[in-house]
Amino acid sequence: MAKKTARPARAGKKTKSKSKRSIAGWTPADEQKLRKLAGKMSTPKIAKALNRSVAAVTFKAFALRLSLRLPSSNRGRRLKVSKR
Repeated sequence: MAKKTARPARAGKKTKSKSKRSIAGWTPADEQKLRKLAGKMSTPKIAKALNRSVAAVTFKAFALRLSLRLPSSNRGRRLKVSKR
């Protein structure tokens, strides 16, 4: 039987490692700022203000039971018709 030997490490080559994401936890101050801005600014603008992704802001707002919908959007609302 052939003898198994350990492979020698290649000199000068680094092994590929998975990229490490910089995951910043949500501080109470971040959550408070999100509560303050929710419904007053668009989600991309909130994300930029908090230096986070739109998905992170959306998920955190969902977890905090906050609505990110702007009151000025008329989606799904009927126009009032005045009777003369």
